[in-house]
Amino acid sequence: MGRTLATFRDLIEQEMQNWERVFGRALRREERAHFEAMFDRVRLYIQACTHEFPVHAMDAINVAIGLDHEIRLRALEARLGVNLATQWMDSRSLPVSRGDDAVADPEGREPQTPSAD
Repeated sequence: MGRTLATFRDLIEQEMQNWERVFGRALRREERAHFEAMFDRVRLYIQACTHEFPVHAMDAINVAIGLDHEIRLRALEARLGVNLATQWMDSRSLPVSRGDDAVADPEGREPQTPSAD
């Protein structure tokens, strides 16, 4: 008796081929290599993807890609000694630069408003 459902490996391959046909053609050669590597890394999470088999394989693929990026980002932060999670929550206002904005009005001069005719 044969299988009635495709394995998740098969679904990953099918999704990658579908995206390559539509999206991949617009990518440059070096971008295609990253695109393929991104889908290859999804295979690291096949057990998690098949545990709760999704209706749409792309949902599980997107979560696996996001998880992989998060893990790799945290590893880079640890190696660099940076904690980006605390930095993005900083509530201080952004510094305002004075005088180097090409479109800003000079200090002391009111902006000109057109007269209403």
